[in-house]
Amino acid sequence: MDVPLLADPGSSVHEAYGLIKPYHFHNRDMYLPTTMLIDKKGTLRWLYIGKRNSDRPNLKLITEQLEKLNSE
Repeated sequence: MDVPLLADPGSSVHEAYGLIKPYHFHNRDMYLPTTMLIDKKGTLRWLYIGKRNSDRPNLKLITEQLEKLNSE
């Protein structure tokens, strides 16, 4: 499946979608890991926000969500 990915080191996507507020760690703003599926129109279609820094969705869950969105 050909899916473009975006890294968001400046957290501008978090802010643009008004997702979550940062927490402070060692005098830096930090965000929990977040995986978003955004369609070509810029609409947020699926969101996974980790409960801790190591919490990320597995590939199977992401693939299932992509297939679900593609079938709509």
